[in-house]
Amino acid sequence: MVRFSFILSLFFVTLGVLDAQPAELTDTVRVSYWDGDLAPNYGVEYHYYKTNSQLVFLDFEERSLNDYTWSSGTGRVTDTSFDEYFDYTYSTANEGTWVFSEGDTGTFAIYDASWDLDHNGTPDGAQIDAGLLLNYSHQQLGLAVSGSSSFWLSNEGASSSDLSLEFSAQQIDVIASGNSPWGIVNALRVTNSGEINSLSWDNDWTVDVVMLNSVTVTDGGTYTDEDGDIEAINQAVMWLNLRTTAATVDDDPDFLEIALQDHNGVKRIVVASDLAASDYAVAYSPVEGVHIRLSYNSTAAELTSAYSYDGNQYTDLRSSSVAALPSYINGDPLAVALGAESDNVQINAGENTFKGFVVVSDRDGDGLDDSVETNTGIYVSETDTGTNPNDSDSDDDTILDGIEVRHATFGFDPAVSSTARLLEFQQAAAELPGVLTDAQQQGLSLGGVSLTPSVGSGFSFEFVIEESENLSSWTTVDTINHSLETSGTKRFIRVRMPE
Repeated sequence: MVRFSFILSLFFVTLGVLDAQPAELTDTVRVSYWDGDLAPNYGVEYHYYKTNSQLVFLDFEERSLNDYTWSSGTGRVTDTSFDEYFDYTYSTANEGTWVFSEGDTGTFAIYDASWDLDHNGTPDGAQIDAGLLLNYSHQQLGLAVSGSSSFWLSNEGASSSDLSLEFSAQQIDVIASGNSPWGIVNALRVTNSGEINSLSWDNDWTVDVVMLNSVTVTDGGTYTDEDGDIEAINQAVMWLNLRTTAATVDDDPDFLEIALQDHNGVKRIVVASDLAASDYAVAYSPVEGVHIRLSYNSTAAELTSAYSYDGNQYTDLRSSSVAALPSYINGDPLAVALGAESDNVQINAGENTFKGFVVVSDRDGDGLDDSVETNTGIYVSETDTGTNPNDSDSDDDTILDGIEVRHATFGFDPAVSSTARLLEFQQAAAELPGVLTDAQQQGLSLGGVSLTPSVGSGFSFEFVIEESENLSSWTTVDTINHSLETSGTKRFIRVRMPE
C-alpha cells in the first residue's frame, strides 16, 4: 500500500548563523497563525507579497489586495489600506513570531511564492492571488536540520508532542509517545539553494540513507480500514519516498516508497509504487541499520531500489521503467522525503533513526553535484560554489562550472566570467613547454595522413612524417605511400605504433 500524505506544516530552518529580517518581501508567502486558535487551522492567514508595495491577503472568509510598506530595520509591515501593522521577529530566516497592532500575537513561516507545497500544479503565490486557499493542513514543528541537509516538516494524524523527528548533525531520531492510534511525520528535503523539487528525469541520480527500525512492536491484532484493507493495530514504519509536484497529472504526489515496516512485530522491507501492481517485500534484521538506495538511470528511464547491510554489496529490490509515468512524459520535477509512522508504539531516541542521508545529482551536467551549487552568485569553496544547479555555465563565459571550480586556484571563478583569465592562459600556452594551444593540438591530431580512392575498390594511403622544435614550424622528414585493395568487401583500417 502506498502512503499518500501532503505537506502539513511550513517550518524550515536554514544552516549557519542567520541575519534578522529580509531586505524585502517581494515574491514570498507568509503563513501566520493566531495564538489561541485551535486545530486544524490555527487561525491561519496568508499574505502573498506580490510586489514591494502590494500584498494579497487571504483567509477562510475573504481576499483583498492591500497596499503595504516594509521596514527591514524594525520588522514592521504596515498595511496602509487598513491602517494597521504587524511587528515580525525572525528566529530564523524563515520563521518567527508576530505582534498585531491591536495586541494579538502569533507565529509565522515564510517561503518562496513560486513553491507549490500543496502539489496542485499552481505556485502558492498565484493560488493565493486567485483567492484559492492552499490545500494543506497546518501543524507547527521545530528544528529541521541534520548535517548538510535541511527539511520542511509535516505531521498528519498526530501532533508533534506525540510523534516528531529530532535532528542532530549525526542522525534523525523518530520520537513517539505511543499514545496515538495513528500518526505520520514527513521530512521533505530542501537543497542549499532553496529548492524542494531538486531531481529531474533528464539526468542520473542516487539517493542513499541508512535506516534503523529496532523498536519492539507487540502484536496488537488487526482491523479493517475504510478502504477494506486489513491493517495492523500496532505499527512502527520508516520510509524514503519519491514524489512529484504534478498531483493533477499523477493524482497524488507520492508514487514510490521504500519502507522499513514493522506490523505487529513482523519486520519487512517493502517497496510500494505506482509503477507496479503489487508491493514487493523481504524480511530484515531488527537490530541492524539497513542501507537503502534509490537510483535512476536516465538512459534506460529506470528506477531501481536496493538494500544492503554493509553499504557495499547491494541487493536489488525492484527495477521499474518510468517511461509510461505521466510525470516522466511531462518532465515534471521530483522531490525526496523521509518519513515515519507510529501507531500505538512508543519510540525512544536511538531506537528508530535515519543516518547518512545523501542525494547525488548533477542536473545540468557541469561536473558539480547539485548539493554544492548554492545559487548565491558568489564562489566560496568547492562545497559552496554559488553556481546555478540548473545552468552548466552560470557566468556565461563558455567554461563549464565544474572546470572553473577544479581550477579555482589558478584564478578561475564559476560565478564570475573568467574570459580574461582564459585568454591569459591561452597566450601563455604558446610559450610554455608541454602546453598546447588549440591550433597546435589540431596540427598534432591531423598530422599528415590522407586517404585517396584509387582505381577499382582500393585506396592509396599517404603518410607525411614531420618534425618541429617549437610546435609551430614543421619540416617534412619522409613521405610514405601505400595502396590497399579491398576486393569489394568491407575493410577496417588502423595505424598504430609498433609494440
